[in-house]
Amino acid sequence: MDTSNSWLWSRIGARLLTAAAGGLLGWWAGHLVEHPVALGLVGAAIAVLTISVLDTLKGHAVLDWLRTPEAVPPELPGLWGEVAHRIQRVVYLKDKQIAEERARLAQFLSAIEASPNGVMLLDATEHISWISPSAADHFGLHPQRDLQQRVTNLIRQPAFVQYLAQGDYRDAVKCPTPRGGQGFLLVHIRSYGEGLKLVLSQDITERERAETMRRDFVANVSHEIRTPLTVLSGFIETLASLPLTEVERKRVVDLMMQQAERMQSLVADLLTLAQIEGSPRPASDRWTRVDELLRRIETDAAGLSRERHTLRFEVDTGERVCELAGVEREWLSAMSNLVSNAIRYTPDGGEIGVSWRVTEEGGAEFSVRDSGIGIASEHIPRLTERFYRVDGSRSRETGGTGLGLSIVKHVVQRHGGELRITSEAGKGSTFTIAIPAARIRVL
Repeated sequence: MDTSNSWLWSRIGARLLTAAAGGLLGWWAGHLVEHPVALGLVGAAIAVLTISVLDTLKGHAVLDWLRTPEAVPPELPGLWGEVAHRIQRVVYLKDKQIAEERARLAQFLSAIEASPNGVMLLDATEHISWISPSAADHFGLHPQRDLQQRVTNLIRQPAFVQYLAQGDYRDAVKCPTPRGGQGFLLVHIRSYGEGLKLVLSQDITERERAETMRRDFVANVSHEIRTPLTVLSGFIETLASLPLTEVERKRVVDLMMQQAERMQSLVADLLTLAQIEGSPRPASDRWTRVDELLRRIETDAAGLSRERHTLRFEVDTGERVCELAGVEREWLSAMSNLVSNAIRYTPDGGEIGVSWRVTEEGGAEFSVRDSGIGIASEHIPRLTERFYRVDGSRSRETGGTGLGLSIVKHVVQRHGGELRITSEAGKGSTFTIAIPAARIRVL
């Protein structure tokens, strides 16, 4: 017999026994007044009524507890005690299940909040019901204050508004970041439930910048190679079709050699850049003496300047020997590039200062200062991009390939350093390589 049936029969039996006991007591008392049957019935009724009242009071106690189930359940015997115990167990299991679901939901939301991609939930009337911190940052919103606001009242980018209104969300839409600047967002919208919408946003600013740089790079390489090839083709056609004097022929051949050398320099710089970008960070177990390195740079600078500039080299190491860790060829290339650029862009009679000093933190700084034409502030952030030129015609006249500063930046970053540029148009420039302490030792 199961538990429910046992409680049923026990309750029926208890009431029958109580009625019988009350009836016997009434019947016995009835003999004293000569009405045993009537008093027996009254006694049975009183007994049943009493047990019913007690049962009702127990039920009321359980009902009163159910109004505040977080309170301690009443200690009751019998059926109502069992009912209270089982209800408490069900409530406990439900509370435990709800707590676990809330914990899982909080964990899920924490994972979404940790994602760099933004998530925003819209209700059927396109009001914001939830927004992640990344989405709030993408759209310039507040994750708490802007809840329950209509999204198109807060985000008014035409591309986003049109995309949301058209209802066709098979493709994503690219739009500028509403907070301003040069950023871009890729926005996906997915419908779910009864008119609900999920808005996914991704910051693609770096991707767009990289794509722009790639297109510029391909266009610049094509242009840089096409120009000398056009010149060479023209000269070859001239040599083949026109009778030239020896002097004219020599001049044409010299110009062809210049263009060939220009293409060789361009290809060499491209190969150098590709090799640097694809190589791991060099170890700090190969050391080069700084004074010897700077002596070679000074000799090359003097040959390039041909006494047209005042060159000043200052090495601040005292009586000690300073050594630099890394790939000597790359350090020489980077430092020589900065010095040769200073010479190319400084008019005759200008001054160029090259200095080396050890910092208080144990690192070092290699600086090149010039009194040349200077650079406007808007160009400085893009100077290290491949083929970026402030003045393209002047750069080609000076023999540059447009890859020098890009090579310098990658060499310095590969060795854990930093390239700093300060300049002002018409007042010269300063290029500084900051080298970390791990790459410097003083003996």
